[in-house]
Amino acid sequence: MAPDTLDLDLVVRRLAGDGKARVSADAVAVWLLGLDGSELALHAALGFARPSTARTLAHRPFGRLADWLTPRRVPSLGIVPASLPPGRAWLREESIRSVLVVPLAAGGIRLGLLAAFRRRRPFTARHLAAAREIAAAGGPAIHAALRFAEEREHVERAEILLAVTQTLASTSDLPAALGEIAHRTAAALGAECCEIHVADAPAPSPSAVPEGGAELVVPIGREYAAIGSLRLVRRDGGEWAPTIVELATAIAGQIALAAENARLVRQAEAHAGELAALHDVTATLTSTLELPTVLETVADSARSLIGAQRCGVFELDGAQQLVPRASRGVPIEHLLTLKPGQGAVGAAALRRAPFFTPDWREHEPPGYATDRVGDEVLRDAVRRQGIRAVLAVPLVSKDTLVGVIAAAWDDVHAYDEREVRLLTGLAQQAAVALDRARVHTAALRRADELGALLRAARTVMAGLDRDATLQQIAHEAAGIAGTPHVKVLVVDSQTRTLRLGAITGSPVPADFAVPLGSSYSGRVAVTGEPLFVSDTANDPQNNLAQRDREAGIVTYLGLPIRSRERVLGVLTFNTTMPRRYSPPELDYLASFADLAGIALDNARLYDEAQQALADLRAMQQKLVRGETLRALGELAGGAAHHLNNLLTIVVGRVQLLLRNVEDDRLRRPLAIIEKAAKDGAEVVRRLQQFSRTHQVGQLRTLTLEDVAGDALGLTRGHWQDSARARGVSIDVEQRLAGATTIEGDAAALREAVTNLVLNAVDAMPKGGRLTVETRTDGDRAVLVVADTGTGMSEHVRLKAHEPFFTTKGVKATGLGLSVAYGIVRSHGGELTLDSREGRGTTVTLMLPRAGATSPAAGSATGPRAGALRMLLVDDEDEVREALAEMLASHGHTVLTATGADEALERLDAEPDLDLVLTDLVMPGGTGWDVAAGVKARRPHVPVGLITGWGDTTDVDDARRAMVDFVVEKPVTVEALQEAVARVRER
Repeated sequence: MAPDTLDLDLVVRRLAGDGKARVSADAVAVWLLGLDGSELALHAALGFARPSTARTLAHRPFGRLADWLTPRRVPSLGIVPASLPPGRAWLREESIRSVLVVPLAAGGIRLGLLAAFRRRRPFTARHLAAAREIAAAGGPAIHAALRFAEEREHVERAEILLAVTQTLASTSDLPAALGEIAHRTAAALGAECCEIHVADAPAPSPSAVPEGGAELVVPIGREYAAIGSLRLVRRDGGEWAPTIVELATAIAGQIALAAENARLVRQAEAHAGELAALHDVTATLTSTLELPTVLETVADSARSLIGAQRCGVFELDGAQQLVPRASRGVPIEHLLTLKPGQGAVGAAALRRAPFFTPDWREHEPPGYATDRVGDEVLRDAVRRQGIRAVLAVPLVSKDTLVGVIAAAWDDVHAYDEREVRLLTGLAQQAAVALDRARVHTAALRRADELGALLRAARTVMAGLDRDATLQQIAHEAAGIAGTPHVKVLVVDSQTRTLRLGAITGSPVPADFAVPLGSSYSGRVAVTGEPLFVSDTANDPQNNLAQRDREAGIVTYLGLPIRSRERVLGVLTFNTTMPRRYSPPELDYLASFADLAGIALDNARLYDEAQQALADLRAMQQKLVRGETLRALGELAGGAAHHLNNLLTIVVGRVQLLLRNVEDDRLRRPLAIIEKAAKDGAEVVRRLQQFSRTHQVGQLRTLTLEDVAGDALGLTRGHWQDSARARGVSIDVEQRLAGATTIEGDAAALREAVTNLVLNAVDAMPKGGRLTVETRTDGDRAVLVVADTGTGMSEHVRLKAHEPFFTTKGVKATGLGLSVAYGIVRSHGGELTLDSREGRGTTVTLMLPRAGATSPAAGSATGPRAGALRMLLVDDEDEVREALAEMLASHGHTVLTATGADEALERLDAEPDLDLVLTDLVMPGGTGWDVAAGVKARRPHVPVGLITGWGDTTDVDDARRAMVDFVVEKPVTVEALQEAVARVRER
């Protein structure tokens, strides 16, 4: 059957029709295996009298027809017995008397069954032979149509997923995008409707499943939590095809990723909004030192930030009473003056922590039932105000309680962490502002200095670049403190040291570092308290006294740089003259340090956001680049094969012409054509090298000791130098035994072991022991890489072999272990992983040991000297004729065959053949099949393989042993002469 179409239904119908006509059958049925090879499905049924018969045959192949797909059975025909079990009653209903069944296959691949039925006369052996011919002719066409259908399905799936991805990426309105995706999905998967529900998006009304219809629901999940569902409904019943389920699952995965991205964007926007709001409040609070203005600003900011209906600001006065100073939503005279510990406001002041009650009538704050305010109980006074929920946050500045901010709601109000966080952030800034405002009168003489402080704060807060912010902090701090010697030391949490961030004045080494808890600055970083030393040169606790004396340093002042109660660094001031700092000076310098902390925290958040964006872009580029290279590799491999066939014809014909042409005017153009064709062959070889990037290279004898030694040498900078630079130690133990000789690709194995060593070192951030061991285990050579690092959880261990899976974040590709796994498997070995969380990881590589190659059995003699009699096999007419003429031009007798079957027939008919040359890729049988047939009949006859697919290093040893030599296309006269010469020398 000529493969003039790739329409599977048309091909099957033609096959069924041809079969019915050729064997004179009354009815014919064709079953095909699914693409996954799991079960047979009816694809054609002709000539049956009852409509129910086709449904019966489609439900399940009758009897034991599935047995015909196994290699232990042969095609057969049989007579239907008179008595039939219930499962075969349809045979009697159709009056079937004789059944003929043959398998459908192509290139050794089982495809399905062809069955013919007769109602009167039985089938004969002649009919069986005809059916086999029909099956043999139709198998390749069906195989091609199946592959085409599979590829078309893959393309359609990719197009659908691409459209879904583009739709999700093209809009920030996820609900609108889901509607469009639902419409596309329903159309692509043949459903009546598609409903997509995702949390935080409006849920569509579910459609009823039609009677006799089918429903498919696919969860949309993030990690292990379901966040929605994708629901398909169709009118037809029955099970959903695996391909539809797979595609629906893939679409659900894309939606889950988009929903997660949308959630992260919302979180980032909310967080950015919070930071912006707090920044605005900070700017407002620091813009004035008038106490009434600060109090009113705090009240306005508190109410607007969290949307409370009422808000009040209480100040702790000299009598240790919380006095209302500003209010919004309620007249200030209606607010109560309280003591620490009384009510929600007093509880926050006493505990110095936020206090929240969703409904004071259900959850009374302290003192509501017992404490009295004026002439009434506190509970009655609060009830008269008409509030239900209260959130109170203390105002604490430099560990001193300044007051309380309280927000209230008229109705029951649920706890909201965002509200607490915002009000706490406001309280931190408000406390500083209130504290400074309270000493405003005493600080009038320092007005110029405070003005300088505010200007410096604005300058520092204006930028988001970390290094520039650090330099600006040092510069502005030197200006407001009146000393040129300022250092900004930043906490390094990994090494638990303070490292130099910026400096003005006297220089220090660039690698200057102070351990936390050591020296002045180290103590400030640990305690979070300011420290002043009036005579550093003579202080016995000064670890840097000698350096200070050499630099002329006299005094030291260290202030912690904080953000959200976390110490980020230390701001230090040194003078070369005696100096004392007044409390107001310490206050405004401490205020500047606090603002510097906010600026550093903002810069850190900005850097993290920029890095996350850069990592995301880099990962996207890696994924796109990887898919592009894979596609190009497949394209290059196929193109190279066809180009080699064409170049073989060109080179062969030109070389034959050059042998017969004496005229230089003709020889020169022919030589130019020959050179151009050979240059083209070189280009094709490079294309083949590109397409074989995942194959094992040239095998040679080597030892695992050498591989382990090379890998340790290549990674020494990582496990020795870099580890020492981080202040950790990694001990390397080598247990290298002998006799671990293998046949392998040294470069690939070095890459695999190097990846394992680097993974082991990364798993020991605090140091540990790395063990590399080699040994033998029977016919296997073993290499073990073990570490004492963090180890893996069971979940991580099960996914460790998967490509792109990584626990190192976006800085890693997740390919190291999967690449090593692939390299070991390509060498015929195994890779096992044993890991326990907190107890380290052991990776074991087991590879076949190299054995002595035994000489070929028998004492067959080589071919006769001089001209040879050979058989040339190639399915391409032009290539076959060109090669035949090239061989004949040297006096050889060349017999030709167009395929494997014809070649073996010629072999049986020609007892005195000296050599067989066969193409590798041919329809109906490959060059390996020809080689196997030749060696089975005449082991002494040499076999040469001609291939346009490059080297054959990925072929197993058993097949490679059947071929005496390989000639790569495009074939030249010289290559053929060299190959024939090697055959003569045998």
